[in-house]
Amino acid sequence: MTAADDSVLALVASGAIDASDEEILRRLDALVNAYDPMPDGLVERIGIALTVEALQAEVARLHLVGDLASSVRADEASIEADTITFTTDVLTVMISVHHDAGRARVDGWAAPAGRLTVELHQFGDVQVTQSDEDGRFSFEDVERGPARLVLRRPSDPTVPIVTPQVEL
Repeated sequence: MTAADDSVLALVASGAIDASDEEILRRLDALVNAYDPMPDGLVERIGIALTVEALQAEVARLHLVGDLASSVRADEASIEADTITFTTDVLTVMISVHHDAGRARVDGWAAPAGRLTVELHQFGDVQVTQSDEDGRFSFEDVERGPARLVLRRPSDPTVPIVTPQVEL
């Protein structure tokens, strides 16, 4: 671009939006929504990502135990499995999910062993429990669906460990 192009662009950019601009933006919005709509849950995932970043959380890596091919659901942005392990540099957490009549029970173990505050985030709600001194915890009668865990160590409660979203 030349200096003349830059000055024309600056002049156009500094002008007010008129009715013609608004119509173009409305049509562009309709086109994008028709051919590339915003995915369900995107706003919530962005909010969680920003919260994780703001907290400077330790994000756990996901390790599946079992058959990955039968665990992935194409219509979801989460993973369904019976046993899942999450690892970070400071903590390893394994959960086992037991399904019964549309509900689930989540049993978990953290290593190194010790007391933790464990939060189950699901559908905008948070259930909280404490692990025992062996690092064991559980959530009973949990609704099936996407969820994530947030674990807080007493030694460093301001840096939570956040798991990826999984399908319970």
